[in-house]
Amino acid sequence: MRESATRTKILDVASRLFYEQGYNSTGINQIIAEADIARGSLYNHFPSKRDLLTAYIQQSEDLWFAELDKFLESINDPKLRLLALFDFRAEKQLRSNFGGCQFTKIIAEMPKDDLNAFELVRHQKERIKNYIKDLLQQIDLKQPQVLSTNMLIDALFLIMEGATSSASVYKHVEAIRTAKQIANELLDIEPVSQRSSL
Repeated sequence: MRESATRTKILDVASRLFYEQGYNSTGINQIIAEADIARGSLYNHFPSKRDLLTAYIQQSEDLWFAELDKFLESINDPKLRLLALFDFRAEKQLRSNFGGCQFTKIIAEMPKDDLNAFELVRHQKERIKNYIKDLLQQIDLKQPQVLSTNMLIDALFLIMEGATSSASVYKHVEAIRTAKQIANELLDIEPVSQRSSL
């Protein structure tokens, strides 16, 4: 097997196991057995389990955004694209049988002083916030807004993340659908000056 193919196989197996059963519950021996490779082959590509974790998080981020781009490719309107982010999260939860967000799950297993792991996951979450920000800048929002742009970005991000966590707990996408409705209201909310005059 070619070196690149071996590395991909190791990472694919490790990624599945880390997501399905947890990083701490997955041993190197299990990865080696399920990937059907020699121990030396694994360490040749990943000197430690921690190196494998880093590769897992980075690859997961790249795949996450590649899937998102494909999911949104037929939608041109920026507001509809933003709202479709919630549909994307719902679809991912359905496909994973409500396995939850892989990035949040990893962080739940890491000690609080593991700054490198937190930084890797934070990078993915910041990319989502920037994605929301870029879309908001393309939307003709009513002025003045009840929330500042930064607060609106945070609100949309937080309800999306919270809804995803709720979906994994309740094993249903209703929370994500509700979050999408809330997001739509936030984007269409009347200015304070107009509401106060009613």
